[in-house]
Amino acid sequence: MGKKRRKLHELLKEEDIRYRGPISYQGFQALGWLCITMVTVILLVKLGGKIKPELAESTAGLLNVLNYVRSLSLPFLLIANFSKILNNSEGYKKQLIRNGGIAVAIYLGSIFLFGRYVVGSVGLFVSDPENVAPMIESALQQFQVSGVISFNMFIDLFLCTLFMYFLNARPPKVFTGKKVIFFRLFALLPVAYEVCSMLLKGFAAAGKIQLPLWTYPLLTVKPPVTFLLFMMLALYIKKRERHFRRYGKTHAEYQAYLKTNRNSLQFSVFLSIILVVAAIIDFILMLVLTVTYAPDLESMASASVETVSHYAEVSIAMGFGGSVPLIFVAPLVLLYSYSRIPRNKLLSLAIPVIAFALMLLIFLEGIHQGLGLYSNSINKVSLQELLDTVNMTVVK
Repeated sequence: MGKKRRKLHELLKEEDIRYRGPISYQGFQALGWLCITMVTVILLVKLGGKIKPELAESTAGLLNVLNYVRSLSLPFLLIANFSKILNNSEGYKKQLIRNGGIAVAIYLGSIFLFGRYVVGSVGLFVSDPENVAPMIESALQQFQVSGVISFNMFIDLFLCTLFMYFLNARPPKVFTGKKVIFFRLFALLPVAYEVCSMLLKGFAAAGKIQLPLWTYPLLTVKPPVTFLLFMMLALYIKKRERHFRRYGKTHAEYQAYLKTNRNSLQFSVFLSIILVVAAIIDFILMLVLTVTYAPDLESMASASVETVSHYAEVSIAMGFGGSVPLIFVAPLVLLYSYSRIPRNKLLSLAIPVIAFALMLLIFLEGIHQGLGLYSNSINKVSLQELLDTVNMTVVK
């Protein structure tokens, strides 16, 4: 007979294992922000393709790789946030205030930039400025495969933290005793928001509705399956706590067990497995929705690549297929330990600043390289001629 499998509550009595993954939540945070910087690289590569059409053909494969890397930013940041929750290194209140505050700041900043510098600037040159916003919305819907532009990833981080809060928090007043079930049901609110956002993006991609500009920074960014994966992680932790306490253990004892190396490794293995499962499910859902949107299977089988891509537009716009790159994160998760505490916690505050500085440097270097490409196609003037032209302009 094989060795009897030990119950979860029995593991608390045993000596903790020595293995602890070398990557902490800070490492995943750095990887997440590094993936975000790919947005700047993608923008510059696309602009380079506009200046030099032959460059667009040679960088098509590179763009696909960069888009896949960019899509991994949110999973890395979500896992990093999840670690802080499990470690209880900062309470739900701090995470909700931080993620919610940044989400609101991005929303207000976007509305200001769109209203004053995009819509407002174009309105200065036309006789009917009231039609500028609808015109831009219509142009963006035709230009974007998804029909909209979703970019405020802190909406996703806020929703995931809110889900965890309603699922695990222990309110001291009102929702006590058996009434806590009503508090747990509030976890359906972020789920409903996610579903509504997914449907709105799907309807916009199908051309059934046209979303106004002010809704863009309110839409979720992550694929629905990624949110489902996060829910599975949260429910996994909750189920283990219920099993743990069924045998007379306390909430405090379970919190202590969460910080052990043994539980950290078990969590990493579980996370690695469901990352692969989520990627496969997401790919299957994308195929199913694409076939559903196609007129019939016969036309689907004989269609060109461009036509199949058109059929897939709605499913892609709704976020399906976006979790497929998670399969590449699975091996890395085995080197990850949520219980590992970084030596320098202040580095977590510096990482976003470093990422923005890197994006600025990449942008400036890209503009420099772009000007170099453009300068090769124009007639150059001497420095003295350039100075004379500037002086004449200033004098006038």
